[in-house]
Amino acid sequence: MEQQQARIGFHNVSKSFQTDHGSLEVVRDISFNINQGDFISLVGPSGCGKTTLLNMAAGFIRPTDGSVTLDGREIEGPGPDRGVMFQEYGVFPWLTVEQNIAFGLELKNKSHISAAEKKETVERYMALMGLSDFRKAFPKTLSGGMRQRLALARTYAVHPEFILMDEPFGALDAQTRSAMHDLLLDILNAEGKTVMLITHSVEEAVYLSNKVLVISARPSRIREVVDIPFPYPRHRSLQETPEFNSLRSHIHDSVMREYAAQEAQATSRFTA
Repeated sequence: MEQQQARIGFHNVSKSFQTDHGSLEVVRDISFNINQGDFISLVGPSGCGKTTLLNMAAGFIRPTDGSVTLDGREIEGPGPDRGVMFQEYGVFPWLTVEQNIAFGLELKNKSHISAAEKKETVERYMALMGLSDFRKAFPKTLSGGMRQRLALARTYAVHPEFILMDEPFGALDAQTRSAMHDLLLDILNAEGKTVMLITHSVEEAVYLSNKVLVISARPSRIREVVDIPFPYPRHRSLQETPEFNSLRSHIHDSVMREYAAQEAQATSRFTA
């Protein structure tokens, strides 16, 4: 069978940052591919370098060694083909709901997007996210879940090929978080996107992803790649199955081993 060509590729990537105490190695010699249509989740201890990996895919930072490529070309900076969502919602407080969604489309007017197409896109995503009745509202008047739906709408409206998500649901309550999971899966099923997700929730990773990467304590390496066998579309009842719970337990145990390794490293440095 012919091997699928990677859309985003990490090739022996390492990353160090300069601090007041010298060079801090965050990522060490990591390689993995994200193929078309993948939903890849990265899990691991806090501070292990997951966000650093996402920022390199986004083009916000570059590796110290190795390369990160998009369709075979090295990523040198951000681009409209990659939409990024953060935990802090990433919406502009001084713009209304419809203005926030339209913001990226205004920038793309240089690509000759018509006013009618822009209006149609804004209306579509307001309706899809259940925000049509709040079009003139400012983000501060919205609930956390509504602000996150707005952030998702703004990301999707510019039609990026890749969605890069850094703990986008971490600040939400459990019920709202579950609703956002199902909304995201509905959109992915309807439109098809390639996603890289950073999360501390193993359950979230297993429910959403087709592949989960367990990242080690810093400097980060890939400890394990777990293929998630459940077909899309997925439904909440999946989480009650023995197969789901078995995978969740396996990945959770892998992550906890990395937390233990991280604590051992910290203790060793403290007592040295």
